[in-house]
Amino acid sequence: MTTDPIADSQSPAHDATRRCDVEPIHTPGSIQPHGLLLLFDAASGLLRHRAGDCERLLGLESDNNPSAQDLLGITIDDLIVSCLLNLNDEPVYVGLARAHDRRPLAMMAHRTGCFVAVELFEAEIEGSVASALDMAGAIFNRINASQNLVDACAIGVDQVRAISGFDSVMIYRFRDDGSGSVIAESRIAQATKYLGHRFPASDIPRQARELFRRNFIRMTPDVGYDPAPIMPPPSGAPIDMSHCILRSVAPIHIEYMKNMGLGASMSISLMVQGELWGLVVCHHYAPRLVPVEAQLFCRHVGASLSAFVLAFERAEAVRLEAIQTAALDSILESTLTSDDPERRLRTSCDELKRLFDCGGFVLVGDAGLIAGAGHYPDGERLSRLSSFVTSRLQGRQSYATDRLSEELAGAEELATDASGVLAIRLQTSRPLLAMWLRPEQIEEIDWAGDPRKDDGLSGTAQSLSPRNSFAAWRETVRGRSRPWARRQIVAVELFRTRVGYAMQRFRLAKANAELGEANALLAKQATTDPLTGLSNRRLFDDCLQKEWARAEREGSPVALIAIDIDHFKKYNDSFGHPAGDECLKQVAQAIGGTCREIDIAARTGGEEFALLLPGIDAAGAAIVAERVRTAIEALGIEHPHPEHRVITISLGVAAASPSETGDAAALIRAADRALYRVKATSRNGIAVDGEG
Repeated sequence: MTTDPIADSQSPAHDATRRCDVEPIHTPGSIQPHGLLLLFDAASGLLRHRAGDCERLLGLESDNNPSAQDLLGITIDDLIVSCLLNLNDEPVYVGLARAHDRRPLAMMAHRTGCFVAVELFEAEIEGSVASALDMAGAIFNRINASQNLVDACAIGVDQVRAISGFDSVMIYRFRDDGSGSVIAESRIAQATKYLGHRFPASDIPRQARELFRRNFIRMTPDVGYDPAPIMPPPSGAPIDMSHCILRSVAPIHIEYMKNMGLGASMSISLMVQGELWGLVVCHHYAPRLVPVEAQLFCRHVGASLSAFVLAFERAEAVRLEAIQTAALDSILESTLTSDDPERRLRTSCDELKRLFDCGGFVLVGDAGLIAGAGHYPDGERLSRLSSFVTSRLQGRQSYATDRLSEELAGAEELATDASGVLAIRLQTSRPLLAMWLRPEQIEEIDWAGDPRKDDGLSGTAQSLSPRNSFAAWRETVRGRSRPWARRQIVAVELFRTRVGYAMQRFRLAKANAELGEANALLAKQATTDPLTGLSNRRLFDDCLQKEWARAEREGSPVALIAIDIDHFKKYNDSFGHPAGDECLKQVAQAIGGTCREIDIAARTGGEEFALLLPGIDAAGAAIVAERVRTAIEALGIEHPHPEHRVITISLGVAAASPSETGDAAALIRAADRALYRVKATSRNGIAVDGEG
């Protein structure tokens, strides 16, 4: 069996990857010279640092430190407001700057530390905004109308190449192990073909991937550029340039590009639900500067692709989940209505096997095989597999692997039947082990260069060098099956839970004497948070609807306080979950101690609570909220946060009358809005919706 050599923690390549991960690529102290970087003090608005040919493009002499207003015609306050348009600190287009009689410059701005960073590029002002928006809409519609991911990606690379003029444009999709594959490509005939090729994780190390999460577009127009340093150099800590479009490129990446024979490159991040799904990678074999307007257009194409990927993957997941759920429901329904649920389960092996694309399914008890379908190991081989899987299930709902031979010594002899295993324990009158089995799937991987070679990523801690060969190299991977999808793991865990419930109902039906007590216990569990003893979310929602209806009849107000423990994750991480549970209990007790008999206190989430106050307006609820906040702070529960020292809470207050507000959900949203205002500022405080 062959495995990814880059993942080997003892390999030289792995050591070099770790060194690359800590290289300060976000603080290079210089920019690429195809634009200017101006760093204005956010408080005074005065220019403090600069980089690039400011005298040629702005007529700005080195000893002159004007304000943003005097130099660019825009106040520092307007720049700061513009920066707030992007919540993730990504640079935002501000407009055109016209210094003296020089060529207009496109302005991009973002915040970094105590500075407002303004990046300036020579502008291309041909064409109208209306025509650009029309073209952008047409591209979005074409991508959105695609029937599958392949078609959407093909449209995306063609459009980016048409806009940018690059020789080659690819879509690079990341895998779970950090490696990636080229899944779409548009190129000139002379460009190297990388479609279908795999690249090791070391080619885009962890720190580089993190920067791609922050910078949605990166441009290197000339690999042979001379960096333009920030002047004057900062006297203290280096300036964080994570979000700078012009940020100087890491030397190792420049060498990597040269090894590929490139003169210029551009990349566009494809973000799906906040995660880096992939990149649009653009290559040119000579220097090429893409105007900033075209770069923004390409970023729009990337955003359209990201939206399509999200919608497509969600729709596909929903479709497959619906199929699996229907099949599981059918099995469970027949099990529930059977006079002997356990016997019905034993005769359902064929149906259970068909749930997933697998080679076999078995039910194993303490004495060995009970029933099975398809292909599976026999005799001693099945016994050894069952013992191993049982050990892996200790304290877990399920066990899944697509590479059994890497976990179980001697598993090579099981490969034809069980290179992949998905297993759960079913709690019947006797414990049963249910296993879905997948055979070995031999995979041929076409790498862009041999990732095993030492020159894959070499060098010392002082000098890193990237690999210099990208010739196609084929690797044969054995001992692995098709991987199990997350939805399949969730489905069998749900099946395990529901089978457990079915068996419980069957046993309860045979014990009528205990039925009343069991139902009472289940009712309590359904309405009470087991840790704190407060009402749970289900009971809270029910009470909210009832109080809302009562208030509508009586014409009275209803108030709601949303509560969140400040920095609770840090508390858990520092003191452990047992201490966290004890903290939650104390906070819940203190909240409950401030309530009237008619008030409802509930735990609505991990560290989230809510307080429902019938007949109280916003002013009265604010008084109650302050009483709760003070009570929690007075507990004096030690907290490692340097500012708070003790456990504190943030509270959002809202009140409404049904005659003036649409529904109870609006009251919840109002309280949440107020809570978010507190959490976005100092925490340990109160905000009332509609105030401040």
